[in-house]
Amino acid sequence: MLPIIRIKETSSTNDYLLRMASEQPAWEGAVVCGHQTAGKGMGKNCWESEDGKNLLYSIMIHPAWMPVHSQYLLSMAQAIAISDTLAQYTEGITIKWPNDIYWHDRKISGTRIDTNLNGSGICDMVIGTGVNVNQKEFMSDAPNPVSLIQITGVKHNVEELLHSMVENFGKYCKVLEQGDYDTITRIYHERLYRRDGIHRYRDADGEFEAYINKVHQSGVLQLRRADGTLSEYMFKEVEFVI
Repeated sequence: MLPIIRIKETSSTNDYLLRMASEQPAWEGAVVCGHQTAGKGMGKNCWESEDGKNLLYSIMIHPAWMPVHSQYLLSMAQAIAISDTLAQYTEGITIKWPNDIYWHDRKISGTRIDTNLNGSGICDMVIGTGVNVNQKEFMSDAPNPVSLIQITGVKHNVEELLHSMVENFGKYCKVLEQGDYDTITRIYHERLYRRDGIHRYRDADGEFEAYINKVHQSGVLQLRRADGTLSEYMFKEVEFVI
């Protein structure tokens, strides 16, 4: 399993590893902390976490073997790894595109990925994940957070969750490194939130109904509207109406 560095507090575990990448460019592993003073979600979003209650960690890898145009497969692998672990504790765990983890219609985990490229491809990839574990109340304006303790009613061992998720990610990375992209893509689609049926979405033109047709290996979401029209979206270009 990847080595793990444990720290009490940092601004962001992703920022911590990005700084480390410039100092120890060959190092691969994970950093986990008890509290982030500036935890980051996708884009400009922030991640709310009560001190010491949740799992906050980042993984740094150097996947030079992964084509740049297929790097989203590593995001798929992380989402699958997290869902594997959480599904051991409760039913109703799914992956909401692009890489959030949901329990029914509520968000239990989110991931942010920062990538550095060089002339030959991917140089550094830092995958930062927050998992709501033992926090009982959420004070931010996030619309639908939920934690494992809220779902199960019992406190959970954050260290055990960390080891399981990091080990799972390493396993799926090996699958990708062997060139088996289809297995990762298949599992990801099998676990997708709203993978079945027609649901409501919102883009720049307003709300509409559609089915999830597929997610490309590039990360593009393809929706099939009720009239059969196919629409494709990059991150932040479409919103799930929940």
